Amino acid sequence: MWPYDRLHAACTEPATHTVQADGGDRYVVCDGHALAARTQITDGQVLPGLPA
Repeated sequence: MWPYDRLHAACTEPATHTVQADGGDRYVVCDGHALAARTQITDGQVLPGLPA
């Protein structure tokens, strides 16, 4: 058991990818969250790198 609210804690890994949602929102995520996003999003893209 984690001694803190892990679900709502910010990720401490370095951002490496940009998730581009179909509504235009962008999120920067780590490698692990990018892998998860690829399997969970239906509209949008997971792009390597950070937004310009």
